[in-house]
Amino acid sequence: MNVLNPATRGSCPVTHGFTPFEGDYVSNPYPFFKQLREEAPVAYSPEYDLFLVTRFEDIVSVFKNRETFSSANASAPFSPICEAAQSILSANFKRKPTFNNADPPRHTAMRSAAAKVLTPRRWKAVEPLLRTYLDDRLARIADQEVVDIGAQVVFPTTSYAGFALLGFPQEDTELLQSWCGKRVLLTYGQLSDEDQILAAQQLVDFWRYVHDFVRMRETNPADDFTSEVLEVARNSNGAVTVEDVDSMVYSLSLAAHETTANALLNGINQLMLHRDAWEDLLADRSLVPGAVEELLRFDSPTVTHRRIAKIDTEIGGVPVPAGATVMLMLGAGNHDPERFENPEEVDIRRKNAIEHLAFGKNWHFCLGAPLARIEYRIVLERLLETMPDMTLAQEKPVEYIPLVLFRGPYGLNVRPNLKA
Repeated sequence: MNVLNPATRGSCPVTHGFTPFEGDYVSNPYPFFKQLREEAPVAYSPEYDLFLVTRFEDIVSVFKNRETFSSANASAPFSPICEAAQSILSANFKRKPTFNNADPPRHTAMRSAAAKVLTPRRWKAVEPLLRTYLDDRLARIADQEVVDIGAQVVFPTTSYAGFALLGFPQEDTELLQSWCGKRVLLTYGQLSDEDQILAAQQLVDFWRYVHDFVRMRETNPADDFTSEVLEVARNSNGAVTVEDVDSMVYSLSLAAHETTANALLNGINQLMLHRDAWEDLLADRSLVPGAVEELLRFDSPTVTHRRIAKIDTEIGGVPVPAGATVMLMLGAGNHDPERFENPEEVDIRRKNAIEHLAFGKNWHFCLGAPLARIEYRIVLERLLETMPDMTLAQEKPVEYIPLVLFRGPYGLNVRPNLKA
């Protein structure tokens, strides 16, 4: 990594080491995070016109300060979208800011409406469905010597759980998954023009599905999130509209499964690499909840988030001009030794692991965190029960998808050694 301190950015160091789509950063960004945090905790990336923030306390301070930092760019495409793909989106995609990319007062109204529905009762209702579906997926791999546990178990299970929460029919799970392949890459990755067009059409197909499903639930309510939040909207005196519900359901349909799947795959991989932690969990299941938090900290599925500086300000004593894009390096904060002792170690007994940044902080703490924790815990418990001798079956190191926001592998091959 090259860190300089030219006059063009005053007292802000400049780094040319931020390469989110290539090289060592994609395979393992944590050495970069560590060096930047130690040498230039707030640095400027001229290639992407970003201020990179790596210390835990600085990141939390930005999350908390809504008067100075806007979240309007949180879901904006990181790379330019070609004209043809943009034309498809402009004509057919009507998503409005809701949770992660909205500021007050809209953010307050949207989050309040969703929070009225996402209660412990709602989370608990998903658990038996999740367990049944997961056991079915495990049964399908019973006779296989090597499996991609991501494609065959984790992604189908987290998709089903997230879609069941919203009320989508189980028989639509595979169709909905087929529309998700390039959707995240369109926003947080780099695609060819041809793939951008395909991704844009898939995104529009998913959006139309959500729109039609919400309209169906207006006249045919059921015991699900969509029906309940529509009822909240009807009683909101116009603060929340049916179109807002479209955007809520669409947003949650992504957050409820893809991020959790990446979290699980990262965690399973780390447990296989840190066999002592796996053995500890086999000996004592009460360690599972703490292990979930530690794995979320150690190899988070969300390693960055963006904000816009609304006024001239400072972060960690470094001047940041109004209009600047700020990149919160959550993965770096999760390994900050000022917050987490011996942060490069996997310690499933870590007392403060739950302070991690994987779910954000404060006003933008992830609404789906309770479901993600439930899914993570149940999947991990069932793997420990049915695959105690599971091992990695990778001939080479895991390959990660080049994304600026999320971190997750293309797949994870294991020898399940499934118990009868």
